[in-house]
Amino acid sequence: MRANDGPAPRPYNGAKVDLNEDMNATMGQGTMYEFGRWRVSSGRICALAMLAMWLATAAPSPARAQEAAAASTAVADPNEPTDLTVANRPITTLRAMAFGASPSERVEAITDGLEVVLERGGPLVVSTRPIPEGVAIQVDGKLLFRILDSDANQEAGETTAMAADAAARNLQQALDELRESRNSDAMLKAIGYTLLATTVLFGLLWAIVRCYGFVARRIHAVVQLRSEKLVPNWGQQVVGRSGIADLAVVPVKLAAWVATLLLVYQWAALVLEFFPYTRPWGEGLFDNLLGALGRFGRNVLDAVPGLLFVALIFFVTRFVVRAVRAFFEGVQAGRIQVAWIDDTTARPTGRLLIAIIWLFSLVAAYPYIPGSDSEAFKGIGVFVGLMLSIGASGVVNQAVSGLMLMYTKALRPGEFVQVGETEGTVTSVGFLTTRIETLRNVEVTLPNAYLVGNVTRNFSRLMANGGMRLTTAVTIGYNTPWRQVQAMLQIAAERTARIAQDPPPRVLQTALQDFYVEYTLIVCVAEPKLKFVVLNELHSHIQDVFNEYGVQIMSPNYEADPADKKFVPKEQWYPTPARADSTAVEAPAGASAPVAE
Repeated sequence: MRANDGPAPRPYNGAKVDLNEDMNATMGQGTMYEFGRWRVSSGRICALAMLAMWLATAAPSPARAQEAAAASTAVADPNEPTDLTVANRPITTLRAMAFGASPSERVEAITDGLEVVLERGGPLVVSTRPIPEGVAIQVDGKLLFRILDSDANQEAGETTAMAADAAARNLQQALDELRESRNSDAMLKAIGYTLLATTVLFGLLWAIVRCYGFVARRIHAVVQLRSEKLVPNWGQQVVGRSGIADLAVVPVKLAAWVATLLLVYQWAALVLEFFPYTRPWGEGLFDNLLGALGRFGRNVLDAVPGLLFVALIFFVTRFVVRAVRAFFEGVQAGRIQVAWIDDTTARPTGRLLIAIIWLFSLVAAYPYIPGSDSEAFKGIGVFVGLMLSIGASGVVNQAVSGLMLMYTKALRPGEFVQVGETEGTVTSVGFLTTRIETLRNVEVTLPNAYLVGNVTRNFSRLMANGGMRLTTAVTIGYNTPWRQVQAMLQIAAERTARIAQDPPPRVLQTALQDFYVEYTLIVCVAEPKLKFVVLNELHSHIQDVFNEYGVQIMSPNYEADPADKKFVPKEQWYPTPARADSTAVEAPAGASAPVAE
């Protein structure tokens, strides 16, 4: 038994119902039918050409034609809610079963009944009338269908009366648009409005292009002129001579594109609204744009309190960071004296504490950043964290090694050190690397992990005890008195200008080899950077002194016993410049005892 939702319909044979075609054919409007068919086809082509991607993804699905509705109900669950659509405009949604008829069957019956009403003609005035089971929808006083109590979307707070009023308004508008689609004057007027709107669109696009060209040229010229004066040469090499000016034009270009897209969007919506069949699509485009702007405005307003709180956190953190930086800069400069930190550790401690403060402020402000609770934002955070955890292991190792060097005070800027084969003056100790300037005027950058894993010799740390110790050695045969050799080495040291005399130079017999004695001269140098200069001058004086006293600097080797014994008789123990009043060469007056290296 079919639902009694209207006049007795014609038997439904299961074929698709084309309301416009059937009306035009039965009412004898052959010309109108041909014109109407052309209009509908052009509307669909226009919509597919300009709005297919938008309607398929972002926009809510517009009202479907009755053919699509009938095809969809054929494969869908017949008991599911079904939309009633007339002339591409949604009328209402039927949800209830009526006399054993499903919502899809009720839609089919209403469609057939509407065809009969349209064939009959008349003013097509829609009205409503309360009935015990709901509200009746009438056309020219004749029952067309009913809105039952179960058809209302009660979960959304909709009542039967509200659903019936909305259905009556939508049906009246659809019938009016059907009448308009058969009016040749109205269609010609719509075509004229479309041409006018298209002309205005091209005029506005032309104005945008001209304005963009004018503004872009002015901005490009001004920025390029100023950038050539302010940007250094290396910056121009990186981005090019006009790179900064080109970047300054990007916001203008973006604004021009946004304005162009908005104009085309509004033109498409306006043109679609000119024609009755595509008018629901145009209204949908307007609603989508207004809805998007409304949501954007609401989101901006909702984000204002959070942004204000983020700004407050930023300014408070900035104030605290400035105070912390000023304190540690004062400690580094010696203006502030505290027991728990000195000038060498003040700089890294300040940087570390400032980084911790900024991280804490970021954690505190994170929940108030707009979009922080979105899945995309969380995904980006996880991705960044994963990349840092994978790629920053070496950086963390270097940073920890740098902190060890700083807080153990193994190296300080200005000290003369030797690490492995690198020897020179420390110029900087950073979190990741340490720079050393060698005696050959070459800057060597060493990773901090390398310094931690190797022996470091610091020649400047004990400079207060007399300076850096330098040693040089000679090997002399046993037939030369050792007292004479010591005296000659000390004379050479006294002649060298840059050798400190306090503590005085010292000569040690460091080895008794098979054929000769090894003498080591220990001197002090006030400037470690002058190591090679001092050694060069000292070696020159050693050769001169040995030549003056006729002692050859040789390391004899024998393949057989010599003819004469190689020894020093007692009467030859004190040859010049050795002195007989001491078993060793006396240190200069007032000199302190030398300190062995």
